[in-house]
Amino acid sequence: MIGQPFDGKKVRDVLGSLGVKRVSGPGAFSSSEEIIWIPKASVRIDIYQAQKLNGLTGSGYRDEEGWIIGSVELLAPGSDDRIKTPFSGPLPMGLAISSTPQDCIDALGQPDLDEEHDRPGFSGRVLAWRKQHLNIAITFAGKGRESTMINHTVCLIGCIGAWRYTHPEVFAP
Repeated sequence: MIGQPFDGKKVRDVLGSLGVKRVSGPGAFSSSEEIIWIPKASVRIDIYQAQKLNGLTGSGYRDEEGWIIGSVELLAPGSDDRIKTPFSGPLPMGLAISSTPQDCIDALGQPDLDEEHDRPGFSGRVLAWRKQHLNIAITFAGKGRESTMINHTVCLIGCIGAWRYTHPEVFAP
């Protein structure tokens, strides 16, 4: 769905096997970007109006395409206080929320970014890949054999966060 116009019914159909019966659309405010939370499935979808996404990625979306899906995050508890259960569906490339960092490297190849973080409230590892037309970022809480995946994000922009500024040759759109 990345890069496609947002359609709540299509998203609901894709997530229906996870018990999702309703998916809200963009809010009534005229913001150029929105977050659609689907806590029942442990999913976050970031959508952007075409003009905003074009400015961030250099794409050529037409205004009449409306809201475009720019990011999909598949989440586990610990990623956000709204998420109580891990995303239960399969992840791309045969991965699962229970996959280890090495499983992810085996499936996706050597990451373009592999960083360990220790900061107040979080200790973990971030693996990220820049693929043609999209980014993949996977965050693990904990270290070594104790690390657990807390999110798997596929996005056009933004899922690398600050790293696209510190490593622009790898992550800039």
